[in-house]
Amino acid sequence: MDFLELSKKRYSVRKFASTTVEAEKLNSILEAGRLAPTAKNCQSHKIFVLQSEDALERIRKATKMAFNAPLVLMICYDKNLSYKNTADTHYKDYDGGEVDAAIVTTSMMMQATELGLGTLWARGFNSSDIYNAFPEINGLELVCLLDIGYPAEDAAPSIRHNDRKPLTETVSYL
Repeated sequence: MDFLELSKKRYSVRKFASTTVEAEKLNSILEAGRLAPTAKNCQSHKIFVLQSEDALERIRKATKMAFNAPLVLMICYDKNLSYKNTADTHYKDYDGGEVDAAIVTTSMMMQATELGLGTLWARGFNSSDIYNAFPEINGLELVCLLDIGYPAEDAAPSIRHNDRKPLTETVSYL
């Protein structure tokens, strides 16, 4: 499948089957994140794989944004390792960690889609609840959750999924 077809196929899954994600698929997804580009190759991201009963129970108690997925990746970054652009006078104190973590997440999301899995990039939660549930991430910056699993039989894209602005509204040629 070419990349544009893959991009069209991907949608935010909010209802997952209880089927466990196979270890080889998880490893392929994590490898896609490992290979993702980061600013100056800092690789400041840290991925927490939530798949044990305990971890899944904790994330489900902390936020509804886990959508009962059988696998949730919690993507964070370390501010001590992330790229800082000290030459930028417009964005003082620019920290590239969040952008890098977003690139890593996107790579993993697209790899999961190629493997026949569904995903949901989740950020609609109170970070404090997740920090309280997972003291393992203290000292890191929480960027998002990536829910992963096989879509339930009745899972479907949201009604807004295909609403895309035309290129004329998002692209300018200079």
